[in-house]
Amino acid sequence: MKTLRSQGKLSALQTIQLTFGLLIMAAATSSFAADEVYRAPRWSLELKGGQFEPDLEFYEQFYGDDRSTYWAVNGAYRFNNWVELGAELGYSRDSGQGTLGDGGSLGGKVNYTLVPLSVYVNLRYDRSFNQLFVPYIGAGIVTAWYRQEIDRQPNREGRADFGGSARAGLQLLLNRLDPRGADAVRAGERFKALVFVEAQTFATEIDGIDLGGQNYLLGLRFEFD
Repeated sequence: MKTLRSQGKLSALQTIQLTFGLLIMAAATSSFAADEVYRAPRWSLELKGGQFEPDLEFYEQFYGDDRSTYWAVNGAYRFNNWVELGAELGYSRDSGQGTLGDGGSLGGKVNYTLVPLSVYVNLRYDRSFNQLFVPYIGAGIVTAWYRQEIDRQPNREGRADFGGSARAGLQLLLNRLDPRGADAVRAGERFKALVFVEAQTFATEIDGIDLGGQNYLLGLRFEFD
């Protein structure tokens, strides 16, 4: 059964790893001082979902489309207003029709599940509690568990090697839409809710096959102490 094939992604992976290295250096050596007036909430939780575009060659041929749905949850801790360290667990599942290796005739039904896990550092431009738009970029390391169920054949499953990931996004503060938000700040409450759009790319391989791809996501973020 011919199902998973890989594409050459060396230059993209090198770019991701370079970005990750620069961000780690920035996080370790940054002279960003916490704003004496504004101290961002330290903990955050995000729920997000959207589309996943795998880098697997012939994915559309096997699964009927070149993309799949993607869901993720993550949590992060902020060292200061600018730098946060987080972890994210994702989930994607798709179904399709495999092809036989000899001649390309249709084979059995294929179910493909991918569960990426990433640890990342984000740099955020966040200068005040009521800042309406908060942009950010980040990079990290990623691995993924996969499972491929094929009719009349043994399942294929395992964990991919560690690879690189990168992300960028823009968040909108929902507190600004609630007139009670200013009163809550004056009362000492420190809770923020934001909606955001985010783009991700990641690369992680198993036996030379890249299981990574690109994500385009919408999400909801909560920040608290």
